[in-house]
Amino acid sequence: MSRATTEVGRTGPPAPKPSDQQGLEDFWRVYDAHYEEISNDAMTLLADDPDFGPVLASMTQQQREEQNRESRERMRRAIAEGEWDPYFSELRVQGFGYAQMGVSFAGWFRLLSIFRPLLSGFLLDAFREMPDRLRSAIGAMDEFIDGAMAVIGEEYLRAKEEIISHHQEAIRELSTPVLQVRDDMLLVPVVGVIDSTRARQMTDQLLQAIRAKRAKVVVIDITGVAAVDSMVANHLVQAVEAARLLGAHAILTGLSAEVAQTVVRIGVDLSKVRTTGSLQDGIGEANRMLGYTVVRSQ
Repeated sequence: MSRATTEVGRTGPPAPKPSDQQGLEDFWRVYDAHYEEISNDAMTLLADDPDFGPVLASMTQQQREEQNRESRERMRRAIAEGEWDPYFSELRVQGFGYAQMGVSFAGWFRLLSIFRPLLSGFLLDAFREMPDRLRSAIGAMDEFIDGAMAVIGEEYLRAKEEIISHHQEAIRELSTPVLQVRDDMLLVPVVGVIDSTRARQMTDQLLQAIRAKRAKVVVIDITGVAAVDSMVANHLVQAVEAARLLGAHAILTGLSAEVAQTVVRIGVDLSKVRTTGSLQDGIGEANRMLGYTVVRSQ
């Protein structure tokens, strides 16, 4: 079977399919004969499910019937005609979509705990007098379900990883905002621990903001940074130098006595960096550099 490209833009290896074709066809004939009965019973039992209940409630009867009709036809073509790619592609789309909707993976196993016993009962009735065919059909059913769950699980995991990555990116952006104080002045309040990844992101955001806002002065406030080591200090120096190359002067504010002693002890050269003890002093210095005069109102 060829590699399948899904509607969610993913190309993946072919999913496993049942190896016993005769057992698979027996399984499908019984399933197809009782498809509507099994689907209706499953939907009734899933009505109160915490994951699939709200999904079913959001769909009209016509939408559910259309979805069942399309699913049934894809399964028929996969099992009877060997057209597995469209079937597995749709499973990937469903796995990705339901993950984005917040459906838990445990919900899929609850779905199987409803579906499997219903179908097993019909298989038992159909092949009660033919134990070999019953065993073969049940084995094919298990392989079919396991293959489907492998595809759904793979895409579900990919979707969750993508969601987590987006959340982490949003958190990083919020953790180091670049604020516009004046038309030509930016403020970067830094709080918490700075690692290499965050330092690079901070510098990237700062440089993009300088270009976009045409800033002339940038105030980088590290009052909220508890500790500064050589790596952090060097990253700050690099950020200041990068800002200078874009035509913006940088002022580093909020150095505590402990941080100042640490910087001296580890030998980081901040002689080329304009520094002030507090954010207020830094803003004042920035205003003076830009030619603004603050006058106290009477």
